[in-house]
Amino acid sequence: MPPEIKVISVLITILLVLWTGIALFATFKPKTFWSITQGWKATREPSPAYFLFSRIGTAIFAVIGLVLLVQPYFH
Repeated sequence: MPPEIKVISVLITILLVLWTGIALFATFKPKTFWSITQGWKATREPSPAYFLFSRIGTAIFAVIGLVLLVQPYFH
């Protein structure tokens, strides 16, 4: 395997680990994630429904990240 492909593979793996970690953090701590990313520009906190849908969406992204991380081992 050429060294360029190894470098790209490592970079993609790092990106997927970051993606999955951030998505897991946002799934388990949606209010903290909101305050870090959106809270500085908001005048009030969103409704509980916002956090519920945010949790569902980020859980989907976390699952996608986990699947993409383990997929090479099942190929």
